[in-house]
Amino acid sequence: MAEDFSRVGTIESVLSGIASGLIAIPKGAFSLGATLMDLGAGTNKAAEVEQFFDDLTTFDERAEATAAGKITELLVNIGIPGGYGFKLGSKLAEKAINAGKTGTLLKANSPKLASAIKNMRGGGGAAKLLAGAVTGGIAEGVFVGDVEAAGSLAFNLQDDENDPGRELLNRVKFGTEGALFTGILGGVGAGN
Repeated sequence: MAEDFSRVGTIESVLSGIASGLIAIPKGAFSLGATLMDLGAGTNKAAEVEQFFDDLTTFDERAEATAAGKITELLVNIGIPGGYGFKLGSKLAEKAINAGKTGTLLKANSPKLASAIKNMRGGGGAAKLLAGAVTGGIAEGVFVGDVEAAGSLAFNLQDDENDPGRELLNRVKFGTEGALFTGILGGVGAGN
């Protein structure tokens, strides 16, 4: 018998959204791996992985009982990996910029490389922002639990429910949009 979630309150839904969003992070990673396996081997493992995570708890159903729970679930699911991705990308870019300043980035005698390093010195903030946005977007595309449910600015390709190619394209599109928004949010945050 299906459980009735119509009486779930806002607070319970939001708290369930936090838990469900955290569970959706590994769901996204394992689902991506299974989708890649489906693409190469013609299996249907991604659907099995998603079903496993869907059956794990009722947090997702409780989160989806209210709009506040749905929003919380999505923010946790993409915000945590996206935030860590942005931070990691920014740190890596800063290390590369510092290595370029000290001449320890690469030991090549290429004039184009020397010119690129000189250009990085002046635009360190922009380079860190760009690197953070790209890695944040990649993290969002990899770890989003359900691309179709998360939505998109444009549209999700919805031809065949079990098409691994479509699933991967949707993740790439979602990650690209995520990089754009992560860059905007990172730029606004850096401006304060």
